[in-house]
Amino acid sequence: MQENEQQNKSSSNARPRRLNGIVILVLIVVGLAIVSYKPSIARVHCNDEVLKSKPEVIMLGTWWCPYCYQARRYLTSNNISYCEYDIERSAEGEKLFNDINGQAIPVLLIDKYIISGFDEARVERLLNKVREAS
Repeated sequence: MQENEQQNKSSSNARPRRLNGIVILVLIVVGLAIVSYKPSIARVHCNDEVLKSKPEVIMLGTWWCPYCYQARRYLTSNNISYCEYDIERSAEGEKLFNDINGQAIPVLLIDKYIISGFDEARVERLLNKVREAS
């Protein structure tokens, strides 16, 4: 009889434990989704019309790169004219990336200067330098 009571107790304890585990797992997934959420930023693709307007920055990047996202957000929020080549989806972007021997993304082309990776202070400094020279 004691064995039956112990089996009943253990099977009744197993369900709340499983339920607690599922709740914890759901909370973790929801938490990760909230933490990793990034609002969409419109990408300005380099085309003939955009290039005629002479954007201050040409960016070589990819859609999945978090540093490219940071660069896009920075350029957009500071009203800096730019356009972007996706080096994985654009033959011109891939060619430019290879021509400059790109090692990291994003690559930001500011006049004659090349920045590999995203460094807000360096972008600002070079933009000011180019603007002063104009």
